[in-house]
Formats: sequence, structure tokens, C-alpha cells
Amino acid sequence: MNKKEVVFTTKTMSYMAMFAALQITLEWIKKFTPQMPQGGSVAFSLIAIFLCSYIMGWGYGVIVSMVCVGVQFALGLATFYGLVSLLLDYFVAMFLVGITGIIPLVKYKNYEVPIGIVIIMILKTISHLISGWYAFKAPLLANLGYNIPYNLATLLVCFILFMLLYPRLKHAIK
Repeated sequence: MNKKEVVFTTKTMSYMAMFAALQITLEWIKKFTPQMPQGGSVAFSLIAIFLCSYIMGWGYGVIVSMVCVGVQFALGLATFYGLVSLLLDYFVAMFLVGITGIIPLVKYKNYEVPIGIVIIMILKTISHLISGWYAFKAPLLANLGYNIPYNLATLLVCFILFMLLYPRLKHAIK
């Protein structure tokens, strides 16, 4: 698959549908895990989009992430807290997750390390912090205390899952 351009073939659309279905299924399962009062939890469902972005290319990752945002709202898996929250907590945050594949994997010994996941999760957290500031009028310390724990946990879980799944999937999806 050429990672430079997005080409819609039966094969690429099938892979995109598979990654979107995986993300939505994991997002639904996440409803049964502990949640923060105004949303936010360990979003292990993001692993599907991280994998899509690195395996297929960032263009596919962005499309899958935006489709997933729409499906989450359609299925009641996402909550509307206003336009600022919609833009920063969903569209910007998921767009960032979708473009993770722009940041190359770093070779370390026999491993490919996804530093892009670390960078993107930091940017995603900043997007949530800005949203907390404007949409929820949260003071900085409260905002940090609310957003850092679940985003850090998401980062750790997705990083570990990526290290386990990517080596096996990159050869299966060509």
C-alpha cells in the first residue's frame, strides 16, 4: 500500500471498515470501564486508529478517525457538551490520532518504537486542556488533574498494545 496517497479500492475500504469497526467496538466496551464525570476514560479504542495510521498511512487514519467520531455520536457513545467541546474534544483530538502515521517509527534493536503515539497523545491532551479551559471554564490545576490521568493511562495502554500488535499486523495487511 502506498502510504503517500489515499486510494479507495475494495481492499483499502475493507481495511478501513475493519479498523473503524474495531475502534467502535472497543469504544462500546469502554462504557463498562471507570469514567470521569464529564467524559474521559482510558481510551484503549484508539489503538485501532493508531494501527490504521501506521499500517495504511495517515490519510487513511484521518478518514477512519473522522468516521468513528460520527458513528460514536450516532450510537450515543459520545456526548455533546457544546461546539467548543465538539471541536476540541472530538474532531481535533481524533484528527491528531489519525495523523499519527506522519511521525515515523523509530528503530531500536529489533523493535519499531511508535514515538508518534507519545507525541500525538501529548498534543491530544493539550486539545482537551484547551477545551476544559474554554468549554467547561475549569481552572488550570483542576483541568490538569482531570485530563492528565486518563490521557497518560491511554498513552501507556496504546503504546503497549501497539508494540504487541503492530509487528504481527504489518505483515498481514499489505
